[in-house]
Amino acid sequence: MQGRLDGKLALLYTLLVLQILIVVIYVASTPPPDIIAPTTQTSVSFVKIEKPKPVQNVLPFDHSASHLQTIKSNIYLKDKHTLQSFKKYNHTWCWRDGVDVTRMANSEEIERKRCICNQGWHGTDCGQPEVVWRAIMASKQNIKLEQRKTLRRIVYVFSLNDYNSAIAEVIVEELYKVVDLFVICDFSNAEDNFKHKLAKGLLQQGQDKILYINIASKIRKPLRVISKYIWEKVCQVVRNLRDDDIYVTTESEQILNPRALMFLKVYDGWPQPIGFRLRWSVFGFFWQHPLKTSIVIGASTISLLREAYHQNSLVLPKDFDGDVSERESLGLVIGDLNHYGGWYCYLCQDPANIVTSLHQKTNVKEKNAKLIIDVPYIEDLIETGIWLDNKTALLRAYKSRDPYFAPDIVMNNTWKYDWLVENFYAKLDYY
Repeated sequence: MQGRLDGKLALLYTLLVLQILIVVIYVASTPPPDIIAPTTQTSVSFVKIEKPKPVQNVLPFDHSASHLQTIKSNIYLKDKHTLQSFKKYNHTWCWRDGVDVTRMANSEEIERKRCICNQGWHGTDCGQPEVVWRAIMASKQNIKLEQRKTLRRIVYVFSLNDYNSAIAEVIVEELYKVVDLFVICDFSNAEDNFKHKLAKGLLQQGQDKILYINIASKIRKPLRVISKYIWEKVCQVVRNLRDDDIYVTTESEQILNPRALMFLKVYDGWPQPIGFRLRWSVFGFFWQHPLKTSIVIGASTISLLREAYHQNSLVLPKDFDGDVSERESLGLVIGDLNHYGGWYCYLCQDPANIVTSLHQKTNVKEKNAKLIIDVPYIEDLIETGIWLDNKTALLRAYKSRDPYFAPDIVMNNTWKYDWLVENFYAKLDYY
């Protein structure tokens, strides 16, 4: 009897110990009251919830800090002394980018009282880049250059549309240090047009030099009417234009040589208007047309434009065919077949935009009436390097061999502009 009683007591003590252990475990595993979610119909969370603090400056681009100019703005171009771009060596002023600093540091060379130029630079002060020096020699004109006290200012005008705006970023970044005002004329009124991209932060560091003009309402007007409208708006907005400032006009996919433009700012005495022979790249800088370059009227002084408008003979940007002598219309042509005055990156867009662009060109549609111009067709042309006539083979260009392969901003930022330097549609692409 006593044995049974002892067994029951042992069982009771065991159950009591188990209950105590369960209570201890429960207490130990239960969260503190300040992080227990209330028992409601909502979802349960074991994370302490704090009242969110207001977040400031989370946008990648501060719209209030935008320096974008519009036709309602008043713009004053800044002046800069020419000598800031020169360095003095024993009473001799030499162009900083053109002079051989190492040789000029030699005392014997300094005593000669002349500038010693780096390769690719010419002139007594090393201020003529190779492309300009060759143009002057080829012109066979008696051109007497004089260094200015203050730099001319450059107003650079180009237009774009939704389907061909990709090169605009290259233009502004490549020429930012040389150009004083970019006038970007947008033919698009779409919600996501170029102004929208600028507002989102595109070219944020260059917007202090951009004047945006929307010309969508003028899209069906003749080029002369559009050019006059833009000219009048520039004269209205820029309050301190001078007659010797330079007015530059190009198409949306044309990028002028910055060294050539800087030369025009520094010196007096060059004949005008100035034409630029552009290297004709296709689809990207990796393909070059074997038979084409593009010579365009690119630059003239404000005084020449005023006179042209007064005589109703506006100097317009236009291409010259082989049958027309550019010498009859241009004072100087900068660039030859080996040293270019810039780049024409024709149809350097994604295939869908190329299709849209080609459909806008009546002559292309007529020549290719039997072809179905769609994205796969364009991708095949890019891959194989075939011109739009479907028979002319494009020349392969190599960035490691060609000094005029692409603008410097592209070559120095290939990670950003890889689509312009590499043919992503080619199965094997070696450089």
